[in-house]
Parts: sequence; structure tokens; C-alpha cells
Amino acid sequence: MINVRTAHMLAHYKQWADEQMFTSVASLPPGEATRERVTVFKNMVGCLNHIYVVDRIWQAHLEGREHEFKTRFEVPYPELDALQIAQTEINAWYRAWTAEQSDESLAEPINFTFVSGEKSMMTAGAMLMHVVNHAVYHRGWVVQMYFDVPAKPPMTDLPVFLGEFGEYTFV
Repeated sequence: MINVRTAHMLAHYKQWADEQMFTSVASLPPGEATRERVTVFKNMVGCLNHIYVVDRIWQAHLEGREHEFKTRFEVPYPELDALQIAQTEINAWYRAWTAEQSDESLAEPINFTFVSGEKSMMTAGAMLMHVVNHAVYHRGWVVQMYFDVPAKPPMTDLPVFLGEFGEYTFV
């Protein structure tokens, strides 16, 4: 179980790491973000769209409503600039959502249905933790694609974030 302080830190960390990634991808040579690569998501923008789609799916679960996605592989924003705006908005939603939580609300179980149709239940805090972990995992996929460019990927590790903001910022 996570507490409010940890939830605030995780939402802020995700926002920061996504900003680092989008800034870096935007600075790559023209065409690199959409160049087809050996990955299920086809390219960097496809992978970043996957992170966004999953963020939106879990937002719907946290709000107790249906979402509009049929698969986790949709690409609602094929252009990096538009995707960055959408990602910034969903990250702001997660930051605002965590600001409204209590230790008790984070521990509340929520019923939901996976895109596959399978029903399940998780606490609100575990859902947030999944959103953060999922983004970390797939930002790693994007980092791997940097080596095909070749280019130096951004540093988005939690210790780098905490070094910049300080662990006690989230008290």
C-alpha cells in the first residue's frame, strides 16, 4: 500500500520523466521519432502513444467509468507535438488526482475490466503504482530505440529526479 506522500512523489516523478523523454525525442534528427524500428509499437511515437493510452485507461478505472479504447495499441496522436500536449494533460490529471487522495482512499479497492474483458480489482494506490511502473517500462523501450539513431537517451531514473527535487519535497 502506498501513502499520500508517496502518491504525490510518484505522480510528480512520472510527469517529470515524461517531460524529459518528450523533450529529448523532439530534439532527435528529423524523422527519427517515427522511423520504423523492430518493436511491437513500430516507432518511438507509437510506444509513447501506448503509454498515453494506458494512462487514460487507468484514469477511467480510477474514475469508475468506461474508456473509449478498444486496444492498448491505438495511436490517437501520430504527431509528437500533439501527443506531448495530451500527455501533459493526463499527467496534470494524475497530479491533481493524487492531491485529492488520502491514505484511506488510496487503499480503497476498485473493480474494473481489462481491455481483454477480464474483470479484476485493485486498490487506487496500486493502480497509480501500475501507471508509473508501466510508463517507466515503456520509456525504457524508447531508450533502447535511441541506440539505433544513435543518440544519447535522457536520464529519467527516480534517483535523478529525487536529486533534482529532493526526497523531502513531497511531505
